[in-house]
Amino acid sequence: MWFPIKHRIHIYVNIIPSKDTYIILLIIFSTVANGLVPAITSILTGRIFDLLTNISEFKLPKLVFKELTKRSMSIMALGAASLPVMWLSISCWMWIGEIQSSRLRKRLLISYINKPTEWYDKNENLLGDFVQLNRCIEEVRSSSAEASAITFQNMVAIISLIGVSFYYSWSLTLIILCSTPIIVALAVIFSRLINKYTQLENTESSKAAQEISFVMRAAQLVKLYGTKNEEQYKFMHLTQLCNTYFIHASLFVAANAAILRFLTLCMFIQGFWFGATMVRKGKLNIADVITCFHSCLMLGSTLSNTFHQIVLLQKGDVAIKKLEGALKSKNNIETVTNKAGTLHLSFPDASIIFKSVNFTYPSRPENRILNNLSLTFKAHETTFIVGKSGSGKSTLSNILLRLYNLESGSILIDNLNINLIERDELFGHITIVEQRCTLFNDTIRNNILLGSPDFKEESENNQLCSTLKKAIDFSLLNEFIQTLPKGLETKIGSEGITLSGGQQQRVALARAYMRDTPVLILDEAVSALDISHKTTLMKSIRSWRHNKTTVILSHHLADIGDDDYVYVMNEGLVAQEGSKHDLMNSRSGQFYIMNEVQNQYKMPISENNNLVSQGFPSAMSYTEESIILNTSTPLTTSEKSSIFHEKLSKNHTSLEEYELEQNEPAYISNDRRRLGDEEALDKRQILPLKIIIFQMIKTIRNKKLLFGGIMASLLAGATNPIFSYTFSYLLNGIVPGSQNDQYYLLKWSFIVLGVTIADGIFNFLKSFILGYCSENWIMDIRNDTMESIIHKNIYWYSLDSNKPSEISALLMNDLRDLRSLVSEFLSAMSTFLIVSLFGLIWALVSGWKLSLVCLSMFPLIVIFSSLYGGSLQQYETNYKSSVAKLENDQSEVLLGIKTIRYLKLQSHFLNNQRCNQVNMRQIAKGRTIVTGMGIAITNTLTMCIQAILYYYGLKLVLIGEYSSKRMFQTFTLLLFTIMTCTSLISQIPDIARGQRGASWIDRILKEDKMWSEDVNYEGRIAKIGDIDSNILVKINNLNYFYPSAPGVTIFNNLNLELANNKSFAIVGESGAGKSTLALLLTKLYKVPNGCIFLDQTDINDWNLVSLRSHIAMVEQTPVLIDDSLKNNLMYGNHNAMVTDQELHDILKFVGISEILEKLPKGLDSRISTDLVSGGQAQRLCLARAILRKPKILILDESTSALDAKSSEKIRQIVKQGLAGTLIISITHNKPMMECCDQIIVLKDGMVKEQGPYRDLNVMGSEFFRITSDLA
Repeated sequence: MWFPIKHRIHIYVNIIPSKDTYIILLIIFSTVANGLVPAITSILTGRIFDLLTNISEFKLPKLVFKELTKRSMSIMALGAASLPVMWLSISCWMWIGEIQSSRLRKRLLISYINKPTEWYDKNENLLGDFVQLNRCIEEVRSSSAEASAITFQNMVAIISLIGVSFYYSWSLTLIILCSTPIIVALAVIFSRLINKYTQLENTESSKAAQEISFVMRAAQLVKLYGTKNEEQYKFMHLTQLCNTYFIHASLFVAANAAILRFLTLCMFIQGFWFGATMVRKGKLNIADVITCFHSCLMLGSTLSNTFHQIVLLQKGDVAIKKLEGALKSKNNIETVTNKAGTLHLSFPDASIIFKSVNFTYPSRPENRILNNLSLTFKAHETTFIVGKSGSGKSTLSNILLRLYNLESGSILIDNLNINLIERDELFGHITIVEQRCTLFNDTIRNNILLGSPDFKEESENNQLCSTLKKAIDFSLLNEFIQTLPKGLETKIGSEGITLSGGQQQRVALARAYMRDTPVLILDEAVSALDISHKTTLMKSIRSWRHNKTTVILSHHLADIGDDDYVYVMNEGLVAQEGSKHDLMNSRSGQFYIMNEVQNQYKMPISENNNLVSQGFPSAMSYTEESIILNTSTPLTTSEKSSIFHEKLSKNHTSLEEYELEQNEPAYISNDRRRLGDEEALDKRQILPLKIIIFQMIKTIRNKKLLFGGIMASLLAGATNPIFSYTFSYLLNGIVPGSQNDQYYLLKWSFIVLGVTIADGIFNFLKSFILGYCSENWIMDIRNDTMESIIHKNIYWYSLDSNKPSEISALLMNDLRDLRSLVSEFLSAMSTFLIVSLFGLIWALVSGWKLSLVCLSMFPLIVIFSSLYGGSLQQYETNYKSSVAKLENDQSEVLLGIKTIRYLKLQSHFLNNQRCNQVNMRQIAKGRTIVTGMGIAITNTLTMCIQAILYYYGLKLVLIGEYSSKRMFQTFTLLLFTIMTCTSLISQIPDIARGQRGASWIDRILKEDKMWSEDVNYEGRIAKIGDIDSNILVKINNLNYFYPSAPGVTIFNNLNLELANNKSFAIVGESGAGKSTLALLLTKLYKVPNGCIFLDQTDINDWNLVSLRSHIAMVEQTPVLIDDSLKNNLMYGNHNAMVTDQELHDILKFVGISEILEKLPKGLDSRISTDLVSGGQAQRLCLARAILRKPKILILDESTSALDAKSSEKIRQIVKQGLAGTLIISITHNKPMMECCDQIIVLKDGMVKEQGPYRDLNVMGSEFFRITSDLA
C-alpha cells in the first residue's frame, strides 16, 4: 500500500542545489572542517596534560619544556589554521541567508503581482500582513545564516567529540551522556510551546502594523474627527497582546535554557566522579580522562550553544511556514486565465459587446452589481456611461480587462469572447484612467512614460520626443513642469514632491496620451479639475480621440454632445440608451430627469425635511482626507520657457513661490520635507550604546524588577567562578598523589552539584526577568512612539523619512532587535562585570602570575571588539536602510496593483526590485565578510589565549611554583572569564541592529517639540451657543505665509465674517487660498494669534479637541475605515447615543439608503473605500459628518464624484441648511454656489467680492469672470 509523502517545509526550501552548487560545497567543506576543530582541540589538550603523568619519560627538563612548547603551540597553530576556515564558513552561511532572503522577496513580490483582484478586496489586513511577512523573511534569513552556521558546525563538533570521547573511554562517555535523552525530550516539548506563542505574537504584530499604517495614511482624518485616543488605545491593546504572547514564549525559553544548562553541568560532575574513580583503580590513565572530559566539556558547551540557536531556528521555522502559506495559498494563482488563447485582433476596428452579463464581486457575493446587462461600445465612436453612484459603471472596465470572472453572459471584442484573448493583449490595447489615479515614486517623466511602448528608449533619451511634448501640452502640464527645479526629472511621491488630485489626473491623462491605445476608458478622469481646466481638457480629448473607440464614465452631463451615444445605468441594468438628442426628447426618461436636475440651479426644497430641522444628536466624527488638496494649476498657453530645462533661470519663479501660487500645502510640506531631510542626516546618526542604556534605565517600567533581573544576572555570573573553583577540586582529584581520601570526590561532587542547581535557578531568573523587562520596555516604546506619531502636526507625515511602511516596520519589526539590549546584552554585561571583577580577583589571589599573563591579552580583545563593533555597526545600519528602501517599493506595488496591471508594469517593478536587491546584496556582501571575520578572529584569539595559559600554567607546575590544584583552580577561573568575554563579543551583531532601531525611535520622539500639535489643554472647552444672528467665525487682518517661504504671502490682511445658520461658497481660482482657509479654521496649520475667532474666542485660545469637535469636514477624496457600516458612521462619535433608526434616517437623508438593501448584514456589514463606489463613499462621509451636528460643516468639492441626482440631494441640504450650523462650501460647481446664501470670492490673498449669487453674477464682476466657463 502506498502512502502519500507529505512535503516538509523547512527554512532551506528556497535553496536550489543546481544553482547553488558551489556555495553548498564550500559550506559542506568549511562546516565539517570547522566542526572538527573542537575534537582536535580536545585531543591536543589531553596531550598537554599527559605531561603531568609522563614527566619521568624525559631525561632532561629542557626536553619537557620543549615538548610542552610544541604541544601548546599545536593548539595555537590549530587556532590560526581554523581562522580562514571559520571565516569562510560563517560568510558562506550568511550568504546563503542573503540568497534565501533575495528569493523570498522576489517570490513575495511576484505573489502580490499575481494574486487575483478579489484577494485584495477580501484582505482586511493587507499592509499589516505585508510588514509581518517581511519580518518573517528577516527571521528566515537570520535562522538560515548565522544560526544555521553555528548549529551545523556544532552538529559536526558533537559527532566528532562523541567519537573522540568514545575512542578514549567508552564507559566514561556513556556515563557523561546518559542524560542526553532527557535533554532532547525537554528541548522538543519546549520548542512546541515556544512555536505556539511565537505564532500568536506574529499574528497580533501584523494587526498592530496595519493600525500604524492606517493612522499615518489617514492622519488628517484621525485629527479632525478627534479619534487619536481611540486609535492609540486600539494600538495599545494589540501591543499588549504581543507583550503577553512574547512573555509566555520567554518563560519557556528561559526554562528550557536553565534546565538544559543544569543537566549539561551535571553531565560533567557524574563524568568526572566516575573518571577519577577509574584512574584511582588504574583502569584509565589521566590523559584519557582529560581528553575524554575535555571532549565532553566542549560537548556540553556546544550543546548549550546549539539549543540557544535552536530557538532562532524555531522562529525561522514558524516564519517560513507563514511565508510559504502566504505564497502557496489557493488565492495566489489568478483565477482568471492569463493565456486563454493566442488570437490577435484588430482592436482599432473592433466593437465591444456586453451580452446578458451578470456579475457579483467575490468579496460581496450577496450584492448583484450587473444584472443581465447588454450594451455595445461601437468602434471609432465615443460612448458615454452615466448613472447614479453605485449603479455599476466602474465595474464595466474591471470585467472588460478580466480582473474578475463573470457569473454568466459574455463580453465580445470583434465578436470574439474575451476569454479567448490573452489578458496582456487586452491590457496592451485598452487604457483606463480612473478618478483615483495612481502615480508612482519616480520622476514625472517616467510616470508619463510608464506603460508606453517606448518607455525604455524614451527614459534613456535626454531629448524628449515630439509625442511626449504633445502629451504634456495636451494635459496642461507645461507651466507646472517649467516651475520645477529639475523639470521632468523631478521626483514625485514619497521621495519627492506631492501632487494635488488635479495634477495627478493630468499626469495620468498624459500617460494615456503616450500609450494612445485603440480603446480608452475615462472613469471620472477629470473630476478633480476646476471647470476651466476640465472644459479645455474635454475638448482636447475629443480632438485626440476622434475616430477612436472611447468610453467616458461621467456624472457631468454637459460634457456629452448631442450626437454622442449614451447609456444610462441603474441598479446594474441599462435603463435607457440612445443619442443625447434622442434621450432629451424623452421627457419621462431618466436621462432627461438627470439633466434637468443638474441644470436646475434653484430646486424647490422637499417637504420632508424633518432631519434638517431637527438635526441629529451631537457627536464627534472625523474627516476623511489626506493632506493632498485637490486644486490644480492655472490654465496656460505660454511656452516662453522650455519644459526641457532641468534648472530654473534666475528670473524664473522658484518652487516655493510656485507652491504658494498654487495653494498646494502638500508642496510646501515637501519643501519642508527637503529641509527636514537635511536635518535628518544629523538626526539619523547612530546613538552610542551608553546613551541607549542610560535612556533604557531611565524610562523602563518596574525598575525594581529590572534591578532584580540584574542581581540574578550578577549571581548567575558569580556561579561561574564558584563553579570553576569547586570544579578545580574535582580536576585535581584525578592527578596521581593529589588526594587519596575516598570521600574526597563524593564531597566535591555534591558541592559542585549544589553550585549547578544555584546556577540553573539564577540563569532562569535572569533570562525570564530580563526578557519580561525587555518586552515591557519595547511595548512602552511602541506605545510612546505611536502616541508621538498621532500627535505630530500634519506636515510631519509628508517628510520623506516618515513613510508609513518604514515606520510600521521600525516599530513592529526592528524594535524586536532592541530586546536583546536588555535580555541578552545587559545579562552578558552583568556576567562579564562579576566575572572580570570577582573571577579575575580570585584568579589573581589564586595564581597571580598565570592571571597576569591572561590579563595581558585583554587590551587586544578590547581593541578588536571596538574595531569589530564599529565596522559592523555601519554595515548593519546601511543594510537595514537598504531593506527599508526595498520594502517601501514593494508596498507601492500593493497600493497600486490595479494600475500596474492596467499598464503592464509587472516587469518594471520586478526590475526595480532587482536593482534594489543588487544594492542590498552589495552591502550584505561586506556585512557577511565583516561578521565572518569577527567571529573567526574571536575564536582564534580564544584558542591562542588558551594555548598560552596551558603552556605557562603547566610550566609553573613543572618548575614547582604551582601545585596542580592551584594551576587547575586558576586556569578554570581564567577560562570562564575568557568564555564570558567571547560571549559578549558574540552579542555585537544583535547590539548593532538594536542600536539602529533605538536611534530611529529617538529621532521621532525628539521631534515632538518641533512637530507636535498645540493642543492647548487650558483652552476653551465650552460649547458654542445657538444664537441665530451671531457671527460664528471672524477673521481679522489675517496675514499668512507658509513657514518654508516667508517671503510670499497667501493671505494679505484678509477680513471675513461668517454667520451661524448660513451657507457660504468659497470661490476663487486655483491657488487663491480656499483650501488653506479651511485648514486654518481647523488648526491643521498654525494660525497667527488674534486673527481668527470662533464664537468670539481666538482660535488659539480654544482647546484643540474641543475646537475640532465643533467642526466637520467632508473632502473630495473620501476615506472609510475597514470596518462595519455602523462603525464607519459612528467613527469618532464620542458624545451621542445614536440609534440604528437614526443611522437609517441619516443614510436616507443623504440619498444612500439603497446601500443597506444590498448589504447582507445591514449596518453590521463590512465596508471600506475599496468596496463601495466613489460617490457612495463620499455620501457616507457626509452622513458621518452630519451625524455630529457640527457648528461648522466644511464641504471641499464634496459633489465631485456624485451623479446629478445625488449632487442635487447635497445641494438641497446646503440650500435648506442644518439647524445651528454654518456651512462652508469650497467649490467650482456653479449649482452649488447658487444654493449658498453668500458667495465669497478670494483673490490676491483677500476677499475680492462677497454677496448673494444674483448680485455677483453680473457682467464685469470677478465672480462672473471666474465662472464664465462653468456649465
